[in-house]
Amino acid sequence: MRLSLGENNNIQELRNFAEWLLKIGDDLAGDTTDGESIVHIPSDILIKNSETALNDLIDFVYPDMLSNLSVENYFKDRAILVPTLDCVTDVNNKMTAGLLGQERVYLSSDSVCAEEGNMEFELDAFSPEILNGINCSDLPPHKLVLKVGAPVMLLRNIDQTNSLCNETRMQVRRMGNHVLECKTLTGNKAGSIKG
Repeated sequence: MRLSLGENNNIQELRNFAEWLLKIGDDLAGDTTDGESIVHIPSDILIKNSETALNDLIDFVYPDMLSNLSVENYFKDRAILVPTLDCVTDVNNKMTAGLLGQERVYLSSDSVCAEEGNMEFELDAFSPEILNGINCSDLPPHKLVLKVGAPVMLLRNIDQTNSLCNETRMQVRRMGNHVLECKTLTGNKAGSIKG
């Protein structure tokens, strides 16, 4: 994470905020009791209205998103970090809903290549419902809903020589039945179009 001075910030405020973030990351902030910790969040960075908190956060991080879709560094310089995969899904769904255009749904493969010896067990153990319900940080969700203009991030190294590596940030430009065309936002090939 990179912190930079805005127009109204002073260096000491920025330094204090950076130290506070590091303490949270190192699990040193707050009062630790029984493995749980109470962290006091400064009121000036707290979203107070819980009913509109997600919308307020998205509007704060991505102001005027629709009018900035073609701005070069708009998505490159912004990100929302969340603590759980359920929160990731909520943020992704809200941001996708805020984009114009037709959404497209991409589904993962939901069958296994069973070995002959254990075929019956494997078919029962790895039913489509179980495979579709897997939700972990190393895999995309079974159902991926996208629109043109949406920011995306690679989860695997696809082609390292062309900077298509894990954590490469991109923006969807066109969507086909089985392939996406994206503009690379990060890395040494930023600005290139990949399909």
